[in-house]
Order: sequence, then C-alpha cells, then structure tokens
Amino acid sequence: MTAALGDRMRRLMQQHGINQSQLATRAGTTQPNISKYLAGEREPASSTLANIATVLHTTSEFLLGLPESNDNTPFGTIKAYCARHGGELSEAETRELIMTLLAAREQGGDHGVQD
Repeated sequence: MTAALGDRMRRLMQQHGINQSQLATRAGTTQPNISKYLAGEREPASSTLANIATVLHTTSEFLLGLPESNDNTPFGTIKAYCARHGGELSEAETRELIMTLLAAREQGGDHGVQD
C-alpha cells in the first residue's frame, strides 16, 4: 500500500506544483518524512496523512486507495468539495460558505448535518 500512496502523492504534488519541502512545511512534517512516504518506506500517522490530503486538495481515502465515501447529501458534497478545494478558497469565500451553511441549517435544511 505504501508504494501506491507515494505514487498518488507524487502525482498530486506535480499537479499542484508542490515540492517535498513545501509539502512538508504545509503538512506539518519534515522533508525526510515526505521522502520516505514517497519511496514507500514509511506510512504517515493518520493526522499527518489528513494534513497531506488537505494540502494536496484530496482525501485520506484517495491517498490510501480506499473507496471514497458515497455521502450524496448536500453536506457530503460540500465536505468533499472543501477537502479538495479548501486551500483555493479566499478568506471571504470561506466566510460566505460558512454563513450560507449556517443560514440553511437555521431554516431546517441541514440534510444530514449532525451536531
């Protein structure tokens, strides 16, 4: 599984123009650790994997080659979008998204959102 993880990471790093050092800094780990993940010599801890997924605008499930959640609720759709594109949203867009979600929830449109 670790070689596939490294392949997926490498492909997304190239897609986003991120090098090992940049990924390490943004994900809160070290460049030598990123190098080991890419080489399939080591697997990241779950918290590090989540950080890497966020930086690479994907999910931990995708990086691990697991089937992604089929949460087709509005919340699931938004959650998946944010996982993939959250880093691309401006602060104003993020605020607007949050306010829209809160307003929808107050109107009874939470559709699967749990407290």
